[in-house]
Amino acid sequence: MQGVTGENFASEFCGRRAMNLIEDGLKAASQGLYDRATRRFKDSLRLQKSAEALTYWAWVESSKGNLHVAVHLCREALRVDEDFGNAANDLGSYMAALGDTSGAIHYFERAKKSERYSSRHFPYMNLGRIYWERGEYWKAFKEYRLANEICPDDESIKSALAKIGKHII
Repeated sequence: MQGVTGENFASEFCGRRAMNLIEDGLKAASQGLYDRATRRFKDSLRLQKSAEALTYWAWVESSKGNLHVAVHLCREALRVDEDFGNAANDLGSYMAALGDTSGAIHYFERAKKSERYSSRHFPYMNLGRIYWERGEYWKAFKEYRLANEICPDDESIKSALAKIGKHII
C-alpha cells in the first residue's frame, strides 16, 4: 500500500486552494468587483496554472473592454488545456467582437468538439448569430436547431429559430 507523501499532499492542497480562489474570483466578478476577481485568478495561477483561471480572468478583462487581453488569455488557456470548451467558445466570442468572424467560427467549431464543456449549446448559438448577421439563414437555422436539441428549454433559442424561420420559408 502506498502512503501519502508530502509532495502529493502539497500538490493536492495547492489544487484545492487554487480552485477556491477561482470560486472567490467568480463571485467577485459577478458582483462587478473586477480588480478583486483579477487578483483571485492571478493568485490561483500562482498556485496552479489552469485553463479555468485563465479563461475566467479573460472574461473579467472582456467585461472591462480589454478584448485583446481576453484573446491572449484564452489562447494561453487553450495551451494549458486544449480541450477546455469554455476557453474556445469565449475566444470565438472575443474574436467576433473584434471583427474576426472567420477566426471566431474556427474557435466555435472547436468548442463544439471539446470534451470539457458544460454549456454545450453556446457555440451553436454563437455560430447561429454569425450566420444570421451574414444573411446565411439556413446555416443559422441549423446551428440554432442543434442548440435547441442540447438545451430545449432555452427561450432565446426558440425565439431565434422562429425569427430565422420567417426568412427561410
